[in-house]
Amino acid sequence: MGIDIPGELADLLNQLGYTWPKSDETALFELGGDWLSFAGKLQPIAGDAAAAADKARTGNVGEAIEAFGKAWDDEDSAVSVLGRAVVGSQIVGGALYVCAAIVLALKIAVIVQLTILLIQIIQAIATAAVTFGASLAEIPIFKKLADIAIDIVIDKALEAILG
Repeated sequence: MGIDIPGELADLLNQLGYTWPKSDETALFELGGDWLSFAGKLQPIAGDAAAAADKARTGNVGEAIEAFGKAWDDEDSAVSVLGRAVVGSQIVGGALYVCAAIVLALKIAVIVQLTILLIQIIQAIATAAVTFGASLAEIPIFKKLADIAIDIVIDKALEAILG
């Protein structure tokens, strides 16, 4: 389970027109690890297959072994596909790690912004008596500033993911 928003901040987030993301950074980290583990399991299989093919080609001659060698060296051969699968699995695993880190950073940034907003609202309410209610007029401004800050954070996260 990833970071969840404290209940006090959930209402503020809803007032600003946002919902808490359902993305689970913990699951993304685990999935990234699974893909990297999968790549680690494929790598020795490709190495073993290449070693077995080299051994077969070294000790034998004839039409059949030449056809085997031609098929083995082909771009779409099993060992080539395995090699590309290793690289692809590593890329997917790394990309999932990056996405998990971005989700985590985004959640933390939103919690920080909402905490700042909550403190500002509490201050405005606390000073309302002294300012004859004038400090309460700041609350919509504080909300708008928090909205802008959260919007900027979301834009930066999308920019990081989409490049």
